[in-house]
Amino acid sequence: MKSELITYLVALTIASTLSMLVVLAIRRGVRLVFGAAAAYSTWLLVPAAMLAVLLPAPSDSGSTIGVSIRIALFSSLSTAIDSSPGSRLHTVHPVDWTLWAISAWVVGTALFVLYLAGLQRAFVSSLGTLSGSRRVLRAARSAGCPALLGVLRPKIVLPIDFESRYTRMERLLVFSHERTHLRRGDTLWNAFAALMRCFFWFNPLVHLASTCFRVDQELACDAIVLKDFPRSRRTYANAMLKTEMLDVALPVGCSWQSAYHLKERLKLVKKAVPSHRRRMYGRVCVAVASLVVAFSVWAAQPATAIRAAVDDSLPNSQSAASTLAKDSVRLTSTRVMTINRDGNVTRVSGAELQLVIGPEAQVQFHSDKVSEESDGSRTLEGHVTITSTSTDAQVWIASAMKAVVTPESGGGFKVRLEHGSVTGPPR
Repeated sequence: MKSELITYLVALTIASTLSMLVVLAIRRGVRLVFGAAAAYSTWLLVPAAMLAVLLPAPSDSGSTIGVSIRIALFSSLSTAIDSSPGSRLHTVHPVDWTLWAISAWVVGTALFVLYLAGLQRAFVSSLGTLSGSRRVLRAARSAGCPALLGVLRPKIVLPIDFESRYTRMERLLVFSHERTHLRRGDTLWNAFAALMRCFFWFNPLVHLASTCFRVDQELACDAIVLKDFPRSRRTYANAMLKTEMLDVALPVGCSWQSAYHLKERLKLVKKAVPSHRRRMYGRVCVAVASLVVAFSVWAAQPATAIRAAVDDSLPNSQSAASTLAKDSVRLTSTRVMTINRDGNVTRVSGAELQLVIGPEAQVQFHSDKVSEESDGSRTLEGHVTITSTSTDAQVWIASAMKAVVTPESGGGFKVRLEHGSVTGPPR
């Protein structure tokens, strides 16, 4: 479970980092050619790539086979591990770096959640007492407003001097800007960006991308307002200049909080809005790019083997599958498996092999060291050799650099060999 969590975390980190690098590289060019709305849509590549990692990996039925090997019954494997006279097992308790990594990630995530919650509370507190209706609130101060607060049911917050600060047309444009945020569900996307910063707090690119994402979001809303009011560019620019910015950031919500990017927004006001055809081309290109990135990430995952019970001495896989229940040992591979026959021996090798041994087995383990895990499994490392002898004097030898032995609930053991092989007499 711990290793799977680390695997998913690493995969999501790689997918999000690569997709963010792509977006950061193309966002300005997309904005120049297709407009600010298309540039804002390019951020869909990030969740698309992350979702592709979480989808089941592609299966590869041709690269992996399963083999049923029949071996006679053995005596208890647990007794062999503890008391085998030929074993060289030294019990050690190595540092569980996986547990330390997960603990550090959880602590960092919790601390960053508290940090963003503090920023959110500081911003809301800076507005003073909020009053008004359900959808529109009035702040007791001017700095930081207008803004949009909330995630599921966001509310528009107006400054206390809204009527005196802005003209009638400017108020209409401000309302149009905030309603565009509402219509597009930007508060939900900002909440997703905040979660990204919490989960991937260790990745500095996530924090940089979050800032650029918020800028593209505001530019996209500005472009939509200017499309609806093409003759009010100067009025809209005046409304921006009249808005009193606030230094405190708003992690979850939408506000005109950044004076640093005000020049970039004013430049957009001066430019003509792209034609409807160019905007449509931009949306299509972004949608296709998202699908291509998601498919590429999904296809790049290691193929998941289709485990089929194939006994090379049986005519088809169906009859082999029915035989597995009678076998004391089952051998499968999660990756590529090869079978070589040389004289009186048969050698099965693969990047990862798995042996399911029946409740009775007589096995000797030879390993450099062994450690016991919390789930009852034992990990053997070094030059691991598993020697199995059946009642008819047939010897089977399994070897690997690492073996994980896990007891089964119904008796017997499951042994996973990494870069292992199994050698035995021919069938």
